[in-house]
Amino acid sequence: MKSTNNFYLFNSRIATHVVFWVLYYVLFGLIWVNEGGYLASFYLEFVLLPIRILAVYVTIYFLLPRYLLKRKFAHFFVGYGLTLLLGGMLQRVFIHLFYEELLLNDSSAGLFSVMMLVRAIILINTTVLLILGIKLFQLWAIEHEKNQSLEGEILEIRSNRKTHRVPFENILFVEGLGNYVTFHLADKSKITSYGSIKGTLLQLPDNFRRVHKSYIVNKAHIKSYDTMTIDIQDNSIPRGKSVSDEVLLN
Repeated sequence: MKSTNNFYLFNSRIATHVVFWVLYYVLFGLIWVNEGGYLASFYLEFVLLPIRILAVYVTIYFLLPRYLLKRKFAHFFVGYGLTLLLGGMLQRVFIHLFYEELLLNDSSAGLFSVMMLVRAIILINTTVLLILGIKLFQLWAIEHEKNQSLEGEILEIRSNRKTHRVPFENILFVEGLGNYVTFHLADKSKITSYGSIKGTLLQLPDNFRRVHKSYIVNKAHIKSYDTMTIDIQDNSIPRGKSVSDEVLLN
């Protein structure tokens, strides 16, 4: 999709991620310079970077699409909390073994000092929230652009020797009746035309989903649903047994 590539350097996701993490590494290597000097600071960031990368990608490529975007908020926050906790513990182990003991010869802070563990979690959380915010903005921008592209798009429906020009966004759902289809519109009017459900679906954009052998719905107008029916405006549409929630949400 063109809009997705606009977010990436050289139209490459891999190149963009590599550039970002290199800049992140250099920036934080400079920020956290202390009495150990630049070498120690960059060494420490090099040791900790894989943990932060892992926490980020678990969040944006697993927790985000699997739970947050599907509004399973409790599952998301539990998974997010566990990710931060495990990441913080791993970071403390790495700092203790490869920095405090190996480089500084100082183990007085302890492996799992509460304050040190909290600090590690906060640092990981800051990085994850930054990338998560960028990812959510990207998804919003893509969806916004997609919705804008739909505005003004017209479906021409031939009925009773007339051609009706109907914006896609005004179509609530389509009902198949033998060799005819009926378009149910937002203003509660109907247009019946010769055709099939299968052929009609090919003329509609991605936000339309076939939810029954005789029905196509516009996801944007779904008010509620359960395992048997889908409610759109004042209409109750039958839902096929094989239609999963993902079909309605994605």
